[in-house]
Amino acid sequence: MQIPALTRRHFLTSAAAGAALCAPSIGHAQSKQIRLRVSSSLPTDEYSEHYFWFQRFQSNLANAIGDRIRLDYYPNGQLGKENDTVQQVKTGTIDMMISGSSYWATLVPEMGMLDLGYLFDSYDQMKKHLHGSVGTALAKLVAERCKVAIIGWTSTFGARSIYTKKSVASLDDIKGMKIRVLPVPAFIQTFESMNAIPTPVPLNELYTALQTGIVDGFEQNAPTVLGMKLFETSKACFLSEHMFLPLAAAASPRLLGALSPELGSAVVAAAQEAAVHQLAETPAKVAKATEALKSAGVAFTAMSADDRKAARQAVKAKVWGPFVEKYPATKALVEEIDRDRA
Repeated sequence: MQIPALTRRHFLTSAAAGAALCAPSIGHAQSKQIRLRVSSSLPTDEYSEHYFWFQRFQSNLANAIGDRIRLDYYPNGQLGKENDTVQQVKTGTIDMMISGSSYWATLVPEMGMLDLGYLFDSYDQMKKHLHGSVGTALAKLVAERCKVAIIGWTSTFGARSIYTKKSVASLDDIKGMKIRVLPVPAFIQTFESMNAIPTPVPLNELYTALQTGIVDGFEQNAPTVLGMKLFETSKACFLSEHMFLPLAAAASPRLLGALSPELGSAVVAAAQEAAVHQLAETPAKVAKATEALKSAGVAFTAMSADDRKAARQAVKAKVWGPFVEKYPATKALVEEIDRDRA
C-alpha cells in the first residue's frame, strides 16, 4: 500500500518539534537499540486482532532493520484504557498503539463516521476506501489535530452481528429487545433506528448481564464471542453484519519525528504491510471462529436483502444525515463510500 504523502512528509521530514521533544529518549543515539512501547487493550490469543497485527509488524521490522528497534508490547490495557492511551500517544508517552478507530473519535470526532451502521458492506469495500482517498483524508485530520500518524488501516476479525438468547429471523424480531452496545453515539443511534433498545454494558460484565436478563442480546464479531464464551448464554446469531469496523495503527509525533528517515520509513512500511496482510487473513479467521460457534450450538440466520435495505435506509436517515451535518468534512467521504455498492 502506498504511504500517504501527508504521513511521510509530516512525520519523516517536517516533525522538528517532535524530534526535539523526543531527543532525550528515542533520539539520543540512533546507533543504539531504540525501544518503543506499543499498547493494546486485547489479550495475546489466537483471535486477538491487535496481537495478530503486531506479530506481523514485529517480524517485518526485524527483517528490514534487524534489532535496531526493540518493540515492547503491552496487551490487556496494561498502559491504560484506550480513551486514555490515545491521549498518551498524542503526547508521546506511548509510542504506538493499535486500536479501534472509535477511540480516535474522542479527539477527532470526524473519525466517528467509521462507526456509522451499514456504511460498509464488506472488508474489500472498506479496504478500497481506507487505503484510498477516505483513509488519507481521515489520517490528515488526525495528523493536523493531534500530530499523530495513522500508519496502517486494517480490519477487526469479522463484521458485527446480533447474538441473542432467543431466535431472531427478521428485523422485526429485534424490536424492543435490549441489545448490549458500545457506549458510542453511532452504535446507540444505529440500534435505536432499528427499533431495538441499545444498552451499554461493560464487556467484562456482559456474560452476567445476559444471565440475569439485563440485556436480551449483544452485537459483536464471531471470534470475540468465541473467545469470551458468550455462546454459552446466547445460542442464536442474526447475521445483520451492521458494521465492518477498522483498526488503526497509530504512531506518536515523538516517535516518527525523532527517527532517522531510514528507520521511520521502515516502521511505516512494516506497519502497512502488516495491515494489508491482516485484511487478507481476516476471512479465514472469521470462518474458523464461525465453525467453532456452530459446533458449540449457535444457530446462524442470514439477514434478508430486504431487511438490510430497510435497515440501511433507516440508519442513513436517522444517523448518517445528522452526523454529516454536524461534521461537514465527512459528507463527501460518506457519499463516496455509499456510491460504491456491489
